[in-house]
Amino acid sequence: MPDTQHFREVLSQFDWTSAVDILLIAAVIFTLLRIMSGTRVMTQLRGMLALFLVFVVLGRALDLTVINYLVENSVTALLIGAAIIFQPEFRRGLDRLGRTGVSGWFTPARYEDVIDSVVKAAGRMSAEKHGGLFVLERETGLQDVIETGIPVDARVSPELLAGIFYPNSPLHDMAVVLRDERVVAAGCVLPLANELPAFDRNLGTRHRAAIGITEATDALTVVVSEETGDISVALHGRLTHVPDERGLKAVLEWVLEPGTAANARAGEPPV
Repeated sequence: MPDTQHFREVLSQFDWTSAVDILLIAAVIFTLLRIMSGTRVMTQLRGMLALFLVFVVLGRALDLTVINYLVENSVTALLIGAAIIFQPEFRRGLDRLGRTGVSGWFTPARYEDVIDSVVKAAGRMSAEKHGGLFVLERETGLQDVIETGIPVDARVSPELLAGIFYPNSPLHDMAVVLRDERVVAAGCVLPLANELPAFDRNLGTRHRAAIGITEATDALTVVVSEETGDISVALHGRLTHVPDERGLKAVLEWVLEPGTAANARAGEPPV
């Protein structure tokens, strides 16, 4: 039976100052998580936290003396170590807070303009056989990829995207990274795919890069072939050809805006 008397004693000590205390701690934790939300560190922290919880549960359930001792005496050291190891990410997050303010964190990501711009730019580039590679950031931050390119920080538009990939322009060779409704950087270097199916092994570097970044993150990439003008979409390490602008728009809406009415009525995903 649970110790109800002890529970009542704890509740009797809870007053408005305790509520303020809890709210302040929650606000600090929330702020730290939002600061790191633009980097891959967030994914790494989830893994570390899951591993830590496994040790806590196993130690308590099986009464493992050494594991319990390490867990109880390593929390402070782990927090200090995390602050040192992830110092660059904290700096980037604080810079982001200074540029966008707190209100920008509570606004959900909007993809309508991004989808429209990417579809129109890809269609134009496909018709003119201009190669290009667009990377759309989702939950996993791509700050380390962004830092390999040239900062742009401009509102997304079809003209801007098509202009970046115009042949012989200084930034046409690599990838463009889009975050929310902005073109964050251009000329970004992406990791290449580790392994390809037998029927995809003749793909060029641009397509391998489009697949590679989706193997390591949850990003979505759109690639336009310079040789054929074909448009393809990569997600979760899989490259899928789309026939035209309409097909591309359907795929982007399915992935980026799954809650829309059109997607709710649809049966299977387009890719």
